[in-house]
Amino acid sequence: MTQETPIAQIVKFTSLPEEDGMYIVDLIEKRSSLSKSIIKKLMVFGAVFQTINTTRKRVRKAKTIQKAGNLIECYYDPKIEQDIEFQFKNLYETSNYGIYLKPAGALTEGTNYGDYTSLFRFVDKTKKFANLVNRLDRETAGLVVIAYNPKTQNLLQSMWREKVIKKYQAIVRGQLKGSGEFTGKLNNKFTCTEYNAVEVFGNLTHLELTPKTERKQQIRIHLADAGYPVMGDPIYGDKNKNRDGLKLISYSLEFTDPHSEKKVLVEIPKDLLLF
Repeated sequence: MTQETPIAQIVKFTSLPEEDGMYIVDLIEKRSSLSKSIIKKLMVFGAVFQTINTTRKRVRKAKTIQKAGNLIECYYDPKIEQDIEFQFKNLYETSNYGIYLKPAGALTEGTNYGDYTSLFRFVDKTKKFANLVNRLDRETAGLVVIAYNPKTQNLLQSMWREKVIKKYQAIVRGQLKGSGEFTGKLNNKFTCTEYNAVEVFGNLTHLELTPKTERKQQIRIHLADAGYPVMGDPIYGDKNKNRDGLKLISYSLEFTDPHSEKKVLVEIPKDLLLF
């Protein structure tokens, strides 16, 4: 007898009155074709959610008791590797926040299919409170700030767009010289990225970039639209493949600590810079 190949599936249902008081692992097993062992792994990975009223949270304990009316979600895809280990470095820390180096390929936070290998989960396991101040694309390496209390999260996020200097390095296809800015609209919102060409060699350019607005994949879109796609970008650009991955990194953050009012400048180690 041949073993059937596991297939991806999304399990989503509202618990019934007669299911009140059941353990969540038993309830999902009852309502799906997933085995109890797989469900428990998915809970460890962070792929199981419950919504009580309007609050949606990941559920990690198999014996969490469910009440009638709870919305249960479980996401399973055997093709998604959840046991990859990434090295996250804490480059700067106070009692209120930490600044971490996220490697390329690692998630800043999880998806519906899990958060087990994300930077957020790495920090969340050791802190009473952890919440992201900024995010980076999965393919982009660089600096991520995580607040350790709600007050600091609000303070840092309120100053993030205008009072935090963020610098990136990129290697792009094409010969771009001088300095200037890229502007445009993303989701009908104005965007601006300042650039400075450091060096041109062959048909490639080393760039330093400073985003003046904060939109998802702003830098990558600006560069591709201008005809200078980031090398190794799997989404934008043409003829810019690179075996070493995306050549974009967030390497410097500079701001005033909202608690101590001291200047903070954090940069990634020089041996990890692109140039």
